[in-house]
Amino acid sequence: MHAILSRSAARRTLHAALFTVVTSTACSFGGSEKSDPALFIWSGPLAAPGTVHLRNLNGEIVVRPSPDSEVHVTASGTWHKGNPKRDMNFQVVTSGSDLTICAIWGHGTCSATTYHSSSSGLNKLFGRSTDANVTLTVLVPARVLVDATTMNGDVNVTASAPVHARTVNGDVKVGTAVGPVDAATVNGSVDIRMTTLMGTDPVRAESVTGDVNAWLPVTLDASVSLSTVTGDVSADYGVAVATGKKLSATIGAGGRTVTIKSVTGSARLGRLAADGSIAKP
Repeated sequence: MHAILSRSAARRTLHAALFTVVTSTACSFGGSEKSDPALFIWSGPLAAPGTVHLRNLNGEIVVRPSPDSEVHVTASGTWHKGNPKRDMNFQVVTSGSDLTICAIWGHGTCSATTYHSSSSGLNKLFGRSTDANVTLTVLVPARVLVDATTMNGDVNVTASAPVHARTVNGDVKVGTAVGPVDAATVNGSVDIRMTTLMGTDPVRAESVTGDVNAWLPVTLDASVSLSTVTGDVSADYGVAVATGKKLSATIGAGGRTVTIKSVTGSARLGRLAADGSIAKP
């Protein structure tokens, strides 16, 4: 007599078979680490006061000054699974004086306001996706604004114009000759430095789990707010730190808002000399 499987037993057998297929397929696409210093290379003109928008999902963004009037992009990568030259694409989108550059895993959307990247379920099931960690290194012309966002990785910017920088898991470091800077992370530290400021837009530096340091010009007119939950608050410019974890003060004539905030780290406001060195308190 042949045994007849119950429905629950059949389901368990089917799930086990699927698990075996998926795990064996995924393992076949693993292996030793591979790397490519030039997954993508691109150059194109962008004049001030344009903005370059950089979007990454898994990896670092590094911005440095360009030697000419063009934006130069190099994407390097390391991976264990898949093939980024097959499973990824890099998109360059121009719109007026804006230039947007995106690293796309699988399929996605790339614009200054919308960035989406994901591999389809079938591609993941049959191993046609990559675990590549991609570093975007971008050289930006003088006085071009920088807007850089990644998910898992550091953001490190040296610029000569205002900067907007974001990550979730990583540190943010920005140094610019002309602020303001708006920078934030969730898991990491923030260090922003600017020797001059233009306009009246706010300066912001925020983190949840790391220290936050903002270094602003020696001569400053601003309304500043510093706060932390479990760390320390400190400020130069002759501002006295009150008891507790918060500080609000007006420096000079006030006006521009400066917000420096952490939850588990310290929050510090310091002065930066014209040559980029840290000035005495």
